[in-house]
Parts: sequence; C-alpha cells; structure tokens
Amino acid sequence: MRVYETTFILSPQADDASFDRQIRSVTGLIEKYNGTVLKEDRWGIRRLAYPIKKFTQGFYTRLVFEATNNLLGDLDRFYRLEEAYIRYLTVSYEGKPIEPSEPRPERRSRRRAMGSTATPFSSSARRRRTCWSRRRTRTSRPRNRRPPTCAPRWKKACT
Repeated sequence: MRVYETTFILSPQADDASFDRQIRSVTGLIEKYNGTVLKEDRWGIRRLAYPIKKFTQGFYTRLVFEATNNLLGDLDRFYRLEEAYIRYLTVSYEGKPIEPSEPRPERRSRRRAMGSTATPFSSSARRRRTCWSRRRTRTSRPRNRRPPTCAPRWKKACT
C-alpha cells in the first residue's frame, strides 16, 4: 500500500452539511478499497485564481491517505461523475504526512487596502515619472551638452 494525497475543490453553493457529505463520500470510497485516511485538512472557501466552470470561489479540501493503486481509477471516475467537484488532483505522497496547516487569511488587494479614493501613485511620484519622448525625467535638469558643430571633429568647427 502506498501513501497518496488528493486535493479537491467543491462547489461553494452548497452548505456545510453537503460539504461534510461530499468529503465523507470520498473517505468512504477510500475505505471501501481497504484504505485509511491519515490526514484531513479542510481549508474552507477560498477565491480561485481564475474562474472554473463559472465559479470564482471553492471549498478546498486535502486528504492524505494510504491505499492500493486500484483505488486511483475509481477515485478519478468518481470525481468526474459528481458535479460538486470543480477540480481535483491525486498524487503519490512521499515523506511523512505533514501537520494540517492553518487556513491562511484571504489576501486583500493593495487598492482595496488603500481605500477607493487613493491613487496608486502619489502626486510627487507622478511628477518624477519618466517622460519617454525626452528620455529623461520631467523634474531633472537638462543635460549639459556641447554646442552643435557644423563639421565633423577633425574639421574646423563653425564659429
């Protein structure tokens, strides 16, 4: 028997009782194949990085279990047939089962933290932004340049 890790995302439209029911059905399938669940880690509802099946949030769950490889095909089929599972991934787990991690708080965007009236740059930073047409910053002084000559250097310059 080998140790595997499966992570799946459930549809956020369900309530806590249906989350429990879906997770119990996965653990029941594992136990049906004489497997044992070593760790269960429920991360809760999280925002997805990109929309999946028109969902922007999902209930994340991670299971570390020990079972035979006969289970993997049926587990994959089970995930595909049930509509509540948005995404899933089952991999071979190497090493000791790690402790369940604390759920991380959802990160707020910088703009939301500053407030809706704040701008991303301060007014002084705007003045110092690069003026690409002149290839210098707007607040810098003009460069000290030699006066233009009408002839190449090896010839006598215009007076």
